[in-house]
Amino acid sequence: MPTLPTLPTLPGLARRPAATLTVVATLALGACGGGGDDAPDGGSGGPTPSASIEALAGDWVQKGCVKTGGQSFKKMLRARVTGANTLDYSEGVLSFGGNGCEGASVLAGPSRLGTVSFDRSEANAGLAAHWGVFRTVTGTRFGAIWTLRSPPLLCLLGDEIPSIQPSLSAVSASLGTVPTDNCFVR
Repeated sequence: MPTLPTLPTLPGLARRPAATLTVVATLALGACGGGGDDAPDGGSGGPTPSASIEALAGDWVQKGCVKTGGQSFKKMLRARVTGANTLDYSEGVLSFGGNGCEGASVLAGPSRLGTVSFDRSEANAGLAAHWGVFRTVTGTRFGAIWTLRSPPLLCLLGDEIPSIQPSLSAVSASLGTVPTDNCFVR
């Protein structure tokens, strides 16, 4: 099975466009699609999501399955807390032999995409939001909001600097347009 090149293996001038394309594609895929009828917390009645960035740490797998031909894929996200309000952000891809994201998988990556520095976090009974700036490995900056719903469902939203979604209600409205299959579970 062919492997995908990592950014460090690309020639110097190709790294920046490749990293930018990766970020733009990730944000576009995460933001596309219609909404669902799911309750803001998935209807679980589970525990209140945490406003601590520690709750974001660890490995996450895309809830939905991307099917193409005889294969299927899921993104894998890794968040590693590196400071009081900062985490390293990496992504990889899980490849499955069949078209249903079932059975054994092969992980390509994860590759470090950059760091996220959060400047504030807020939570209510069904949603926690963490507002910050995502800095890619090439130095490009994007506004970012990482959200947690219960049961643990991590959704990433693109934003502007300064935020155009400054409240939990604005973030909740944006999440209403993101299919849960684009989000991540443990």
